[in-house]
Amino acid sequence: MKRTMPASRSRQRGVIMLVTLMAMVILLISSIAMLRSFDTSVLLSGSMAFKRDLMNQGERGIAQAITYFNSGALSTDSARQADVKSVNYSATMLSSNARGIPEALLGSAKFSAAGMTGTDITDSSTGVTIRTVIDRQCSATGEFSTSGCVYVPGYSDSGGTNWLKKAGAEYVPVYRISVRVDGPRNTQVYLQTTLAR
Repeated sequence: MKRTMPASRSRQRGVIMLVTLMAMVILLISSIAMLRSFDTSVLLSGSMAFKRDLMNQGERGIAQAITYFNSGALSTDSARQADVKSVNYSATMLSSNARGIPEALLGSAKFSAAGMTGTDITDSSTGVTIRTVIDRQCSATGEFSTSGCVYVPGYSDSGGTNWLKKAGAEYVPVYRISVRVDGPRNTQVYLQTTLAR
């Protein structure tokens, strides 16, 4: 006689399948989040690269302004006593915003209202436009005076520690060179430096 044991059938209830599907959904969501983060990083690094390039391009505006002082329209003291609008120079301090940027640089209308007529440096191949404004840090036009100007001690041609003139020696005014650089993707950079002559 044959004895049969009841076979214990294991029933599959689909728990493994449900856990696997949930793990797949979590992996899918995390991979989408990672792709979005990567896209954002690429956009940010691209914008930072544009800004860095614009900062490098802005050095051209500063170099142009220094050329005006060395051998151009602003090379003599008498030339710097009055406005020279053709090189965007003001013999008095221009009004500035809270960050110290001259308002003449903030827009074309304000640039025209300041009477500036100097040409911008443009590079059509890269889409970069460089605008420079120079202002003497004085409250009035005319001869330099220590009572109405920001000034520093004058400089001597001799080297070493003799560059600083002694007390009571001649002082020279400070000039602010401000540069606005407009680039692709509406990128904009402002640069400033000062110069004493």
